[in-house]
Amino acid sequence: MEQNLSLQPAQSASTCLNYRNLIGALLYVSTSTRLDVSYSVNYLSRFQNCYDESHLKYALRILKYLYQTRNLKLIYRKKLDADVIDSFVDADWAGDKVDRKSTTGYIIRIFGNVIYWKSRKQGSVTKSSTAAEYVALSDSISEIKVVLNLLKDFKIILCKPVKIYEDNSGAIAIAKFGNLTKNSKYIEVHYHFVNECCEKGIIEIIKVESENNMADILTKALGRNKFETFRQALRIL
Repeated sequence: MEQNLSLQPAQSASTCLNYRNLIGALLYVSTSTRLDVSYSVNYLSRFQNCYDESHLKYALRILKYLYQTRNLKLIYRKKLDADVIDSFVDADWAGDKVDRKSTTGYIIRIFGNVIYWKSRKQGSVTKSSTAAEYVALSDSISEIKVVLNLLKDFKIILCKPVKIYEDNSGAIAIAKFGNLTKNSKYIEVHYHFVNECCEKGIIEIIKVESENNMADILTKALGRNKFETFRQALRIL
């Protein structure tokens, strides 16, 4: 998908197009094995009630890309020296030009192998990039706790905190120390369970440079070089 692409909702959905069926099929692929198209498919899925030929054109481009890269696979390898569980989290603040809501993206790995990923538009508008990143952290930790409970069912108990890689210093400060400023007090109280998870030693949030945050592939359209670098790092080979 083109960088900085901004599609506008159509006045009404064109009933002569199979747009919804195509998006449904693409959503299945993007949530099963091809996380490299998750953002693009999620973005186009926002127009299922207000689409026209311009939206269909980009959906067909994704289909063409998948066909051209049909030999790519999500590779799993035995790598016991990697962390048992880690996660990369990112958010694109106010990236949706229609309603200025942000996009959350996160990846969860076990022993360096991707097991879960998510790209979705946040439910409400946030007033700062720190707030958007904090919401993304909250979403990712909720899913991490599900994974931890699943591991407990298999009698696997982690002795170390789950490492979460985040590139926003403000969100990290709030999560670790509860440092609220006058610009961040409006953050919903239920998001502060992130800080509680830090204090209990369930998670450890680590600063990562933006150019190395692989979750970026789930929050916005990237340039070709960066896109292919992240795709390879995520073992879609």
